Amino acid sequence: MKKIRSVLLFYNSKRRKTAALAAGTARFLAARKVRVVSLCVNEPCPVPPRADAAISVGGDGTALFAARHIVDKGMPLLGINAGGLGFLSGLEPRDLKAGLVEFLAGRFEVKPRSLLSASVRRGGRRVFGPQPALNDCVLRASEARAFTLEVSCGREFLSSYFGDGMIISTPTGSTAYSLAAMGPIAHPSLDVFIINPICPHTLTHRPMVVPAAKPVTLKAGGVRAPMNIDLCLDGQESFHLEDRDAVIVRRHPRLLRLLVPPDFSWFTVLRRKLSWGER
Repeated sequence: MKKIRSVLLFYNSKRRKTAALAAGTARFLAARKVRVVSLCVNEPCPVPPRADAAISVGGDGTALFAARHIVDKGMPLLGINAGGLGFLSGLEPRDLKAGLVEFLAGRFEVKPRSLLSASVRRGGRRVFGPQPALNDCVLRASEARAFTLEVSCGREFLSSYFGDGMIISTPTGSTAYSLAAMGPIAHPSLDVFIINPICPHTLTHRPMVVPAAKPVTLKAGGVRAPMNIDLCLDGQESFHLEDRDAVIVRRHPRLLRLLVPPDFSWFTVLRRKLSWGER
């Protein structure tokens, strides 16, 4: 990794602990002649300028926001955990100063993460997207109603699903909402999507792992479909769907370059974050 001379710093100013940690990080970097551009995720975010790297200070939500805004620029992302689980974090606050020294010295490793890209077509024209998501694309009704979704993989029809909605997850997102909906955990190096129905009325409708090389298309409509279905990316960016809109989910053309310490182990992260093996 090249020498770090400029950094984009993403943080949430509404969280006192996060804001203080972000300020301390900015001071530490500035004292070492690194130009810092701070971007607040809870305010309208301008188009981020180019930099040598990006840092997110907060939980996974802040890292997801940063990832969607920088993936097309090709810069690496370092997550500093100031939230809950912190699956996307390479540093904990207790290791901050020593970790930042290693980061500036170029000793962190790049772990590529795949993203999805979602778009919506209406009557033959595109009305939304393509927009990236690192975790997932979710279709749900805004009120507590089940509805029917027709799902295709590539050019092949998969099935009609009647339930509370659908999660299309990346391997990175397999430890997020999809996991809570009884989906499988996928190693982040896999090139797959997880198609995970939310509370399906047909009990034999189970989560499926499919190749990400083929687009997944979802259509909601008909008599049993409410008119208040929303598409949501990473739980942060939403779009209201109309009857018979087609949601197309593809593999994003670029990979996120996630920074981790040299001794990083994804399996160790799983054990610690999910408390595996503890009694």
